[in-house]
Amino acid sequence: MTISVRKENDVAILDLSGNLVLGDAVSTFREKISDALEAGSKAVAVNLASVPFVDSSGIGAMVGARTTVEAAGGQCRYFAALPRVVHTLEMTRMHEVLNLHPDEASALASFDSAL
Repeated sequence: MTISVRKENDVAILDLSGNLVLGDAVSTFREKISDALEAGSKAVAVNLASVPFVDSSGIGAMVGARTTVEAAGGQCRYFAALPRVVHTLEMTRMHEVLNLHPDEASALASFDSAL
């Protein structure tokens, strides 16, 4: 798993590439979320377009990231998930918990302007 971080206005965008699974991938994801918050970002968007597979640990990390960002007074969005990942999230009903958007533009537009 590789994760690059970029800024779009005041939003930290994490571009993930590779499987989000137990081990280094989940640890790296959690670190990047923490880094974004420590850098002062209150809005975090996670690009899943290059994530072909997510296991239960990856789903847990996604939910944990949302919780961590919201506990810090921010908002977290996920976008551009591949059909297999969307299906996994639907099977586990996590699509109801995560703020999932079809593309980057809709994810960015969904952030509260008060942040």
